[in-house]
Amino acid sequence: MAWSCTNVDSTPQRCLVVPYFQPHSVTMQETRVRELDLVGKVAVISGSSRGIGRAIAFNLASRGCSVLGTCTGQAGVAAISELDKDITSQVFESTSRDRPGTLKIKGIVADIFSHDCAATIADALEQAFDGRVDIFVNCAGDPMPGTIGEMGVEEIQRSLLGNIQTPVMIVEEFVRRRYFQPNSRIIYISSIRSRQPWSMQLMYSAGKSAGESLCRTWAQAFGGKEAKYEFMAGTTANAVTVGLTATDAVLDCGPEAVDSFKAEFFPLQSIPKFGQPNDVADVVGLLCGADARWITGCVVSASGGGIKIQ
Repeated sequence: MAWSCTNVDSTPQRCLVVPYFQPHSVTMQETRVRELDLVGKVAVISGSSRGIGRAIAFNLASRGCSVLGTCTGQAGVAAISELDKDITSQVFESTSRDRPGTLKIKGIVADIFSHDCAATIADALEQAFDGRVDIFVNCAGDPMPGTIGEMGVEEIQRSLLGNIQTPVMIVEEFVRRRYFQPNSRIIYISSIRSRQPWSMQLMYSAGKSAGESLCRTWAQAFGGKEAKYEFMAGTTANAVTVGLTATDAVLDCGPEAVDSFKAEFFPLQSIPKFGQPNDVADVVGLLCGADARWITGCVVSASGGGIKIQ
């Protein structure tokens, strides 16, 4: 769940131990054993320099998947470079396992509010990954509220651009260039706000609802029924609706706002506590694997039961 109080801008079957991280910390809380089931695959993850996006990038890279991560500035590129070092030290060196030779992690500046964002990402894929993408996770978005009675045209257009237009154009660019591979995965990070409305988040809620609808149409088109998209047959598209999660965007709002969020959402949740970025990343990671090949056109709730989808 994204919030803002200010402007923010075939595969070897080996196993490895993956650390579980809390926000603002690199303390190991528990270990996970994962297969290297994504070796040779390439993932594009927008907004992967921090928070949920970074946790998703760590999850996929720890399974041997190369990552092209996007961010808004050079500080983000540096953070993605640090992720590459973390994967080496915390996943491979710590377990005395060989890092797959195909594994590459690259960060690029590609602002979702720029009209050339999709082309920038596609060009980087061509240069660094031979024009291949197996997984696209749309994590970046416009988190600004959209308060009823206070919005102007620019705020509305910016929200539509960040949460709907840019994700659509990225998928369009990958399809036109035939970068998607058979059995690819498209995942749109949605929010509990798509079903739990609030007058101060009109555009954010609408954008996330639209993203879920996009996944239903992409799922119908790319599964193998339409000859036009035969090159990517078996591709799935799903949305993950995220509940109250301990990210910088939430915690930096201050104690009063955090208490307000807890008061609103904890009573609705079956598990009444903050989610962690890795809680969401594990759900996304599941959808990226072969075991999720029969899940498509769905909205999966990663909210501790805050939203129960039937």
